[in-house]
Amino acid sequence: MSIDLVLIQRFEAVHRLGSFSRAADELAITHSAVTKSIRSLEDGWNVRLFDRTTRSVVPTEAGRRLALAAVGLLALSEGVKADVIAGDRQLKVICGPAVIDTYIHGALLRFRALCPDVSVHIDTMPPDMACDRLIRRNAHLLLFHAATIDGLQQRKELRVETLVSEPYLVVFRPGHVIAQSDRSLGAMLAFDWTVAGFDSSFQASLPRGLRERMQAQGFPKYRVLNQTACIEMAMRSDVLTLLPATAAAPLVAAGRLDAMPFPGGATLAFGAVTNRTGRPLAMVTAFIDAIRDSHER
Repeated sequence: MSIDLVLIQRFEAVHRLGSFSRAADELAITHSAVTKSIRSLEDGWNVRLFDRTTRSVVPTEAGRRLALAAVGLLALSEGVKADVIAGDRQLKVICGPAVIDTYIHGALLRFRALCPDVSVHIDTMPPDMACDRLIRRNAHLLLFHAATIDGLQQRKELRVETLVSEPYLVVFRPGHVIAQSDRSLGAMLAFDWTVAGFDSSFQASLPRGLRERMQAQGFPKYRVLNQTACIEMAMRSDVLTLLPATAAAPLVAAGRLDAMPFPGGATLAFGAVTNRTGRPLAMVTAFIDAIRDSHER
């Protein structure tokens, strides 16, 4: 017997409410319809889902297992329905944390002017998982560090377009003693660091000697997903952090942070990743243009 989502929905209501009558009331159907639905599931799968008495409805072990899966099935069904209805009015983007913190807000404002009727959902997740969603067309666009993109095994199925390349800066609170040092890598690595992201793909993009020296020092001491948290730590302590030049500039101009080049160089270069098959949707192209435009401003 195939999976009938109507039957699953009725089973989930009975399991959650612990009552055939309450499930019937919630679903606005008859008690008989609920009973027949559960019996149909049980007969079709040759399994008992509930132990029933005149006073209680208790799920069996099979019922408990189905309950764990039912919520996910129903949520997936609703998601598919929403995607079909939304069509080209809902853009799904998956980004790395540095991209979200530094570029997305400006891009969203530009995109809003270009495509006012399109809603945007932005998530962050491991690159391999994000790539899988893109290939399955559960996402429209990925925005990741260039080194991360290079590491994606499915590269042949992807279209990659470089969007931004700019240096990282070392940032720290005003009055920090690092400003009076020789500004060498050794002087900087003597302090604790907090860095957003800094995954294995990004580390692999650094020159080998620099990477090995940083690893030997246990760099970074604090690896945090959120860039704002790193900024706050740098403002309130002697901890150092790395920021893209775009993110550092307004904070330095406002006197909230000081900055200097990172010895040996470190670059934030990220690209847009779409499916190679077929032309990108107009809303995807518009969002990519919005990122470029907001960065250039």
